[in-house]
Amino acid sequence: MIDLALRDRLDRYEDALQSIVQWSEAYPLDIFPEPDWKAARKLLEASAHCMRRVVEGVGKIAREALGDG
Repeated sequence: MIDLALRDRLDRYEDALQSIVQWSEAYPLDIFPEPDWKAARKLLEASAHCMRRVVEGVGKIAREALGDG
């Protein structure tokens, strides 16, 4: 006979494995297809360029306010 502590541990492991299975099936390719990686890269590069411009502008304002610019 399995003692209660071991039974509880086995139940937790089974619950964890069930969660992993559900998570692994959460994003099927027919609903969430693989992205167009070339297009995604271009969008990310454009976004990084825009954010860099914003941060540079904020930095300029801060340096001027601090008397460093």
